[in-house]
This record gives sequence, C-alpha cells and structure tokens, in this order.
Amino acid sequence: MKGSILDGEVTVFDIVQYYYCPRKVYFLRVMGVPASIRRKMEYGEEVHEKEKRRMLERKSIYGFPIEEVEEVIQDLQLEAREIGLRGKLDVALRLKNGELIPVDTKYTDEVLIQRQYLKQLYAYALLLEQRYGRKVTRGVIYFSKQMETRVLEVSYEDKQGVLRDIERIRSMIAREATPPAVSHEKCGYCEVKKYCIG
Repeated sequence: MKGSILDGEVTVFDIVQYYYCPRKVYFLRVMGVPASIRRKMEYGEEVHEKEKRRMLERKSIYGFPIEEVEEVIQDLQLEAREIGLRGKLDVALRLKNGELIPVDTKYTDEVLIQRQYLKQLYAYALLLEQRYGRKVTRGVIYFSKQMETRVLEVSYEDKQGVLRDIERIRSMIAREATPPAVSHEKCGYCEVKKYCIG
C-alpha cells in the first residue's frame, strides 16, 4: 500500500514533525492518530493561495528578478521511490540559467528559521534533484505574514542529512517504541498532546 508504514515511505511532513518532536511522528504513523488541521494551518493555506495570485504582479519573485525566472511551478507533488521520500512543494522556481529552487511558504508570527524549516527545505531540494536530475544548491523560505524572503544555501551534507533522517524515522516506526518528548513548551500547540504521555 503506497505511503503506508509497511512500505517504509517517509513524507516531508514526517521529517518536519520529527524535528518538532519525534513523538508526533510516533503517534501519527505508529499509533494512527489522525492529524487534525489547526486554524493557524488553515489560515496559512489561505494566505498561501493569495500570495500565489499576487506573485506574478511583482518585479521580483521570491527575491529573484522576474526577468531571471523562466517558470513558476506551483503545488508540485514529488516522490523519489528509490530513497522512500515524498512530499508536496508549495513552489519551485526554474531560473533561466536552469537552476531549480524550492520555495516553502511559512505563516508564522516570527521571521525565525527553525531547524524543522531547514530540514523541510533540504528534503524538497533532494526531491527536486531526484525528479529533474539537476543539482539543487539553494532554496527559499518565504514568511508570508511579514512578506520576507530568505534565500538559503543547500549543501551536499544537508541533503545527506535528510537521507539519514529518513532512515532514523523508518527505524523509529519499525521499532514502535515511544521516543522521549523533546520540550513541554511545544506541547501547547501540538495536535497529538491528548494522546501523549509525556
């Protein structure tokens, strides 16, 4: 069954949740707790849709001059079966020089590059490489509430880290052992907190 625990496939969402708190992945993937959509997530989607419509009216697209952008690919479903990873990328830019750049939009109160945001960007860079056969060395995190763009380097080591993350998550799921909670400060916004014993 595609995307099941049995086939060992990991999603970019799993990686993000793992770096928020490994217990979230445990409850969502091992225990089958349904992921609920939080109001902040819904609002972020609304903002993302508005941003997509306004994007082409600007002189630059996510920090790149419009004349350098060949194509804007939106809502891109990506899957790399050989590494067991899949995800849905908000936007990918194809520059006229052939460079591919993953863009991930965040709706948050602070312009703060969190570890899970970086891991998400690295995972999308890896998926783009697998799909198009081109090296991806940069990515963008766009903070839509503040309308701020961060263009970030993506190294070979960053992408290798994602491969290790995939194996770590697969192993955790296969063992079915409850991982330790990382921080009780994060519990307040966690949709699985009522199931969590930490």
